[in-house]
Amino acid sequence: MKLKIKKFKRITDFSGSLVPFYKNESLNKFNIKRFFFIYGNKKFVRAEHAHKKCNQILIPVNGEVKVEIFNKKKEKRTFIISDKNKNFLFIPSFHFIRIMFKKEKSILLTLCDYKYDKKEYIFKKEFFKFK
Repeated sequence: MKLKIKKFKRITDFSGSLVPFYKNESLNKFNIKRFFFIYGNKKFVRAEHAHKKCNQILIPVNGEVKVEIFNKKKEKRTFIISDKNKNFLFIPSFHFIRIMFKKEKSILLTLCDYKYDKKEYIFKKEFFKFK
């Protein structure tokens, strides 16, 4: 699968909202092995790593998040995802990511298709040769 941003649906009534994801639609062949929430501070960058095997889906639960993505061809792409814009981001393996929270109290849900394994992480920016 390729790097891509997609819309999610929100069902809202007087009592609140629900955002459903269906394996056969939004997530296609993505097999969730783990998930976690990231709570960020506007002043700091999060993530700053890539994965050798893990693909990820980033879903903004609250607020707005800027995601910078670098591939091995030295290409940089920047995405703004937010709960208001109803979009989420699929990030394939071997893409170095930097996450910046644009609003206080933002929350990002991350879905992974690979179990946690520290050996699977790439922390060296030099591997991607970007400035």
